[in-house]
Amino acid sequence: KTHDRTVVYPEKERMNSETNDDHDDGKEGERGDRCRHATAERNERQKEKEKEQLIRDKVLVDSIKKAELEAKEHDGVNLSPQVASVLGELVLLESEKLAFDLKAFAKHRNQKTIARKDVELFARRRENLLECIEDALRKENVATK
Repeated sequence: KTHDRTVVYPEKERMNSETNDDHDDGKEGERGDRCRHATAERNERQKEKEKEQLIRDKVLVDSIKKAELEAKEHDGVNLSPQVASVLGELVLLESEKLAFDLKAFAKHRNQKTIARKDVELFARRRENLLECIEDALRKENVATK
């Protein structure tokens, strides 16, 4: 059997590193900065995705719990796990539509903040929803005074 052996001579190693340093012209530092910046951006995007998933999970769990409670209050009806899952997904889909519409309404007003007007505009075609929103807002105003 033969073994590959590489012999490193210290003088050669020193000469190679000096030669590489002479021809670097700061490009290695720029590449390193770009890599660190790209990694930081990837980490930030990953954190945002994790945060979004956490919010989605919380909305899903809360909506399923609420549906189960409502069902039990009416003659002790239980929700099957499949129905609970579908209801949770529907709530998420509606929430995403709501968020998209509210952002569009605020953008149309040239604002970056979603206001009460935007929520009322969203609910204008759903009379019961508008009444619930107005009632909740009235209670919120009373609670903050």
